Amino acid sequence: MIQWEYRVFEEEDGDFTIREVFYNDSGDPIGCTAEPVEPYGATLEALAQCLQDLQKALTLPVLHLADIPIGSPPPVPTPNTLSSQDIRQKLGLATSNPVY
Repeated sequence: MIQWEYRVFEEEDGDFTIREVFYNDSGDPIGCTAEPVEPYGATLEALAQCLQDLQKALTLPVLHLADIPIGSPPPVPTPNTLSSQDIRQKLGLATSNPVY
């Protein structure tokens, strides 16, 4: 399962930013967001939580883009979904002549 956390990066120009870093099951970094992140939240409480999570990044060692392997982005987990035809079959509703 891929895990992630916010981390501080020192950019090539010397500025500091925060990016999301993705880790494999062994805890090794496997990628990061292409652009720095900004605080956001759908509610004031969510924004406050995001700010706390971003602030936690300040307690971790600073990274550089060179610390992150270059390659394909981390895989996005796919949800376990069924097609409508699969659902009809599982419910015993499959017919040879579908109704439209």
